[in-house]
Amino acid sequence: MWMYYRLSLMVLCSFLFLNLIACQTPPPPQWRWQRAEAGLPRQATIVTLASDPTHPNLLWLGYYGPGGLAMSQDGGRTWRVSAAGSDDNPIFDLLFIPSPGETEDVLWAASRAGLLRSVDAGLNWQPVAQGLPSATAFALAVDASGRLYVGLDDGGIYAQLPDGGWISLTPEEPLASAAILSLAVSADGRQLYAGTSGRGVFASRDAGRSWTATYPESYVPNLALNPTHPLEAVASLRDRLVRTGDGGQSWHTLPLPWARDEIASLLWLADGTLGAGTGRGRLYRSLDGGDSWLEGGAGLPAAGVLDLALTGSGRLLAATWTGAYASDNGGETWAYLTPSLGVPNAQTLLTTNDGLLLGTRTGLFGWQPDTRRWRPVPADFPTGGVTSLAMAPSDPQILYAGSSGDGLYRSDDGGAGWRRAPSLGVGIPELAVNPVDADNVHILAAWERTYESRDGGQSWQARWEGLGTTTESVSLAVDPVDPFTLYLGSETGLYRTRNNEVWRRVGLALADQTVLTLLAQPIPDGGSVLYIGATRGVYRSLDGGDTIQPGPGESGWGRGLEAKSVTALLADPEQAGRLYAGTAYAGVYQSLDWGQTWQPIGPAELTNDVVEAMAWGAQGELFVATLNGVWVGEQP
Repeated sequence: MWMYYRLSLMVLCSFLFLNLIACQTPPPPQWRWQRAEAGLPRQATIVTLASDPTHPNLLWLGYYGPGGLAMSQDGGRTWRVSAAGSDDNPIFDLLFIPSPGETEDVLWAASRAGLLRSVDAGLNWQPVAQGLPSATAFALAVDASGRLYVGLDDGGIYAQLPDGGWISLTPEEPLASAAILSLAVSADGRQLYAGTSGRGVFASRDAGRSWTATYPESYVPNLALNPTHPLEAVASLRDRLVRTGDGGQSWHTLPLPWARDEIASLLWLADGTLGAGTGRGRLYRSLDGGDSWLEGGAGLPAAGVLDLALTGSGRLLAATWTGAYASDNGGETWAYLTPSLGVPNAQTLLTTNDGLLLGTRTGLFGWQPDTRRWRPVPADFPTGGVTSLAMAPSDPQILYAGSSGDGLYRSDDGGAGWRRAPSLGVGIPELAVNPVDADNVHILAAWERTYESRDGGQSWQARWEGLGTTTESVSLAVDPVDPFTLYLGSETGLYRTRNNEVWRRVGLALADQTVLTLLAQPIPDGGSVLYIGATRGVYRSLDGGDTIQPGPGESGWGRGLEAKSVTALLADPEQAGRLYAGTAYAGVYQSLDWGQTWQPIGPAELTNDVVEAMAWGAQGELFVATLNGVWVGEQP
């Protein structure tokens, strides 16, 4: 009974202390913000590539990100961003058709907004609406006469008429309402192949008047026909490659030298070489139509090769998840073309005794205060980079880094050198270290499960009993006062475990929210406070999550973050009651009163971005990491 009263008294004292402090704090000062991205390579997910066959240095690419389309006039050394696409209107396919006479050259783009047309090399665009359904355009093809073919989402295939109008080649079901993901057309326009989303492969040998269907219910994202023998074609069914030699009447599966790797792109060259790019960044070549394969691709990232293209000079281009690459020797070696295109893809930050570390999709970087640049940390992290960082409180020289898909890395010298833990090769979006035992590490694996290691990552034990089979884990924290108490945020609220017991749901008021971030902090009376960032604001618990102080708009706590998704939380190391909250699309907020009230402090540009992480620099600067950039803020 005495312990019950003592615990209740501690909670009451903590509550009174936090709220007493809240009444004594002034409003926050204004902040000055600057971008801090010097030295960081950029990345863009390139979806498609095209070139002018008569001017091989004139290139275009479509990518996910602001602008959506870029043009190069010098073979990829420099790029100019156009405004054809955007985050809301990605470009899925590009096709340049040079004019044989006095008419204008045309660059075509298949986009979410439909078919787009440019007659000035991509500087300006006009939507093509008359004669076409209002639908997303996925695939483009052209025959030797310059006739354009377009594959639509839920609209089938249309071909351009000589007067500029359009005619449907698929007026009947099942192709009339099919989503056409890939197209291939012979030079004379008689042989057509179409890959669909879930309805299989279709082929026509009479210019689209009749069709043959095979592999029903199959997803067919890629097709290629033999340019010298158009009755021969290959189709990717994701995990299989099938070939026809009779114009699509029959197909058979080809032997592949790679296992559990999807085919993401295909290209059949006029010299008979068949190229296949995979989801893991491998490139294979076949000189016999796919019966045998040679592996190439030195210099390509271990990320999906989403498109392959050939320039008029014979240069091979590859579009990948991380940028565009070029090969001048048939795919044996590759050079990176787009180091200045895209965004830094910053994912995590960590303040260490030796400085500040930043994890991005390209690796790990250390901040250099004197030059205000990031310098790469020499470590063999996998493609996809570093997704999480943590320092052992009991030994600041011991650091941990979670990768995007290759498990855990550890440093015993403050980040100078790193080694991979020998097991558990999975993505680690979150990790936490026991405050009194540097070898006791907890991780979230692939956003679903929790594991624990008691020997610095050498071995692992599953720790998800009580979470259920469908709970998606999102955030993780260790109590700073009781190191055997862990908190887990999920898409269905907050969970807690003590002394390796089963996880149980706490904070039932959060059951209908996703808990995006957690911050557990000690407080002056010896207890701890748990701050919870969720989809509708920030919350607080003084008893390990058993009860949740009402969030924004209720009982006067958390004012200023009403209905905002809080994605990152950070405490000031010098003033315990000063807190910072990073949000989705609302920038950064500061509280000077233990979270009682919150005020925005910028930067204004973050209203279109999600804060992934925050950390302190050596001179008290506040660093903010987002996928689209890195910012540093200073108080005047």
